[in-house]
Amino acid sequence: MINPKAELFKWGPIDGRPIYIDQFVHGFVKFYNMIGISWPDTLGFFKDDRVVFAIEYPPLRESGRRLFKRYILDKRQLRKHYKIWIKKINKIRNFEKIVNKGIQENMLFAKWTGALVDFWVEGFLPEVSNWGAEQILKQKLLEKHKEHFIEIFETLSAPEDLSFFQKEELKFMKIKLIKNKKEQLKRLRQHQKDYYWLENNYAFTKILDINHFKKRLSKISAQQARNKIKEINDYIRNVKQKKKQVIKRYKVSREIENIGRKLAYCVWWQDYRKQFIFIANHITTQFLKEIQKKTKIPFKELCYYIPNEIIKLLKTGKKTNVKQRFKGFTMYYHEKNGITYLEGKKARKLIKPYLEIKIKKGIKEIKGLVVSSGKARGRIKILHTPKNLNKMKKGNILVAPMTSPDYITAMKKAAAVITDEGGMTCHAAIVSRELSIPCIVATRIATKVLKDNDHVEVDAEKGIIRKLKK
Repeated sequence: MINPKAELFKWGPIDGRPIYIDQFVHGFVKFYNMIGISWPDTLGFFKDDRVVFAIEYPPLRESGRRLFKRYILDKRQLRKHYKIWIKKINKIRNFEKIVNKGIQENMLFAKWTGALVDFWVEGFLPEVSNWGAEQILKQKLLEKHKEHFIEIFETLSAPEDLSFFQKEELKFMKIKLIKNKKEQLKRLRQHQKDYYWLENNYAFTKILDINHFKKRLSKISAQQARNKIKEINDYIRNVKQKKKQVIKRYKVSREIENIGRKLAYCVWWQDYRKQFIFIANHITTQFLKEIQKKTKIPFKELCYYIPNEIIKLLKTGKKTNVKQRFKGFTMYYHEKNGITYLEGKKARKLIKPYLEIKIKKGIKEIKGLVVSSGKARGRIKILHTPKNLNKMKKGNILVAPMTSPDYITAMKKAAAVITDEGGMTCHAAIVSRELSIPCIVATRIATKVLKDNDHVEVDAEKGIIRKLKK
């Protein structure tokens, strides 16, 4: 049982519906059966198309340490599991081709569910390992390089390959420079086929059509495209160069350098994984649309089924009443005893102590964990969901419970990023470093204390956010 008074990691709240996340949780069970180490007890709660997970930090870090030492620091094990995961990706891609051509047989959904669980099983390795590697690297650096901890950690943990959104942007900018209009349109159409899923998340999916990319292309000049191409091409070279400089300047040991590089690899792998999650959510959506046609069950109701209930529906025609789940639905993973579900009043009662936070009145200063150094001033924009991205203006300070890839558009406009949750290798941390903007995470209370248009100073050297007078 998770102790609500313990130090908790909360994933979310972000947009989320059960059908897109249940296989993720079922992967925990299979992961444990395969490796003997998995996520610790995890409680997920859905309401109003939003989801939050609560996990105790100590067992999460311990599981991460064990996985990192056993499977990531060992080159053979790392190579072996990454190759297995690539095979799982190929299955995802095969289903993508099937659904994009038009689903002929809804009973493929059972096979799809199995393929997605398998994808998650190997895909958990970098994510859980990150939590352990973070602590291992932090401990080593604080022992020998306490004064320069943030600088060295940021540098060593930076991935040495482009993120999926950097790769997409690089390809897109190159299309802008094509002078032959027919060739440009041809390349743009291929780009749409490759990246139609860019704005998907765990609750909603949509197919970005060619007009979306045409409109986006029309908003940038050729010179802006050249500048961005240079910036992205220089990024990895600069990362590698800075690592060499920091290692030499602070006489970083080979042991610490190796831990940092392996952590950086896990960070890259976890980011690479995200694009296939969005593609997977697209595939699930296409199945649900066909099942809706066949069963006449509203699409939103199908989103509150779990996959096994969908499979039973297709086999026997038995429907599940999910109306109470709209008011609250929990998935509780017990590390050695599988998953239990609660809905409605029982679910709300179970989650309540994990979500309660007492906040003092009149708070003028908030503290958090520095994950990307620097300083900034600006007006706050709180985004509880990426559906409100239009609120963000250039130079605003983005505040969110946590960020995910569908926040990237807002992050590119931000002068700094602040989140309630997160760690040294969370999404907000990695993207903020790529964008070279200050970022403070794990404040716990930023979204509750700050308000839209509050003027603040972000000191991402000391980990402090101060409210300023208007």
